[in-house]
Amino acid sequence: MGNNLLVQEIDKAGGIDFSRPVLLGYSGISDALLLKYIEDSRHIWEGKLKEIRYTTVGSVIGTHAGPGAVVVAFFKNQYNAEQNSSD
Repeated sequence: MGNNLLVQEIDKAGGIDFSRPVLLGYSGISDALLLKYIEDSRHIWEGKLKEIRYTTVGSVIGTHAGPGAVVVAFFKNQYNAEQNSSD
């Protein structure tokens, strides 16, 4: 469910500008949910990133999100966002 919501939010933002940095993160002691997210949302990254960079999130985000959270930091694709706003 969360994976679908995260993909929907990326789409709603207009997609990802892959010419700029992208970083994924996770909270908790295991990156298993993040790795599942990466695999399940392969269509977003495949052929657009040489490698998917990720790290643990800090204590402030981790405390609010709780263990097992997956986060994506990206710059939105301005071209797609402008097209979506004119629809």
